[in-house]
Amino acid sequence: MKIISSNIIYENPLPQLKSIQSYFPFLFELPNGKIGAVTVLGEAFESVNGRSYISISDDGGNTFSTPRPMFDHAERTDKLTDYSKAVALADGRIVALGYAYLRDDPNLPIGNAENGGVLDDFVFWSDSYDEGKTFSSMKKIPCSWGPHVEASAPLTVLKDGSWISPITGFPDWNGKMHGKLCGRALRSFDEGKTWNDDVVCMDFGDTPVSCYEQRMCQLDSGTIVNIGWNENLFTGERLMNHYTYSVDNGKTFSSPITTGVLGQASSVCAIGGERLLALHAVRRDTDRPGIYGYVIDFSERSWNVVDSALIWAPATPIKKDERMAEIFSFLKFGQPGAIRLSDGDILMSHWFADAGEYKTVATRIRLK
Repeated sequence: MKIISSNIIYENPLPQLKSIQSYFPFLFELPNGKIGAVTVLGEAFESVNGRSYISISDDGGNTFSTPRPMFDHAERTDKLTDYSKAVALADGRIVALGYAYLRDDPNLPIGNAENGGVLDDFVFWSDSYDEGKTFSSMKKIPCSWGPHVEASAPLTVLKDGSWISPITGFPDWNGKMHGKLCGRALRSFDEGKTWNDDVVCMDFGDTPVSCYEQRMCQLDSGTIVNIGWNENLFTGERLMNHYTYSVDNGKTFSSPITTGVLGQASSVCAIGGERLLALHAVRRDTDRPGIYGYVIDFSERSWNVVDSALIWAPATPIKKDERMAEIFSFLKFGQPGAIRLSDGDILMSHWFADAGEYKTVATRIRLK
């Protein structure tokens, strides 16, 4: 892996004037070669005014336009903080998938540091027919966990045209789970008209192991690979990132298998044939925190590492934030995600905190 360039998607141009934090990015490439970036902007990491914004790059991801909000919150009667990620379809449409927290009490953060619970939310999708200039209103998607769902992954458009994305459940504000702790495959076979999450895509049995920030990709053979952030929520034991896979178009998934990487947020990106790029945010239990990349040969349906590199490292030490729930207390960088560009390069996005400012960045990677 060779790092070609690294460029800011968004950073606050006037931090001495006002607080604007940028985090949770993801990229997409339009059929005409333009690159889009969806990020969340808000005055703080869990601020009430956190919103999804979109920027466009006309120069391969070197520079991005001034971000504009994707949704008009002024027309709503409820107060929301929304997170979303977008993909471009072959016909040029852009489809965003995300989730929004209800912020009726502006004095409450999203997460309850005492028990790891979160505010009520809902999952939604939206689409754009004009290269992201306008998006439809948020269309709600019912899920098995009710109003306690993490839907932080983008959609993956499978070879049969159906849409899939991994989701999981969160405890409610009081720390109670309203469904089995597992990963589910959110699926639509009719371009968003109907949805289901019947298929379990990551399951650790009766153990209280998280399946947070899952990501999926589909290889050329049709195999679907899913990866997740796994920790025991009762004991605090940190586990290796695990993956599962499906060889029947997402009808069933394998049991979780370890990647051997003790990371947190992670992702997978198909890079041609039976190979994928796995990205891991390694924030704890290491003297070299950073984002690590692994080229995986999955031709034998096993995690065969053929290349690896430390792609990005923080400039300052990572310190625990006692105000956040234990599992999220080292959130100083994260959510690495990548797309394969039409020219064959990989474009990775992630966020990081620098001297109290949250920034988003796009890094171009060339594989050997």
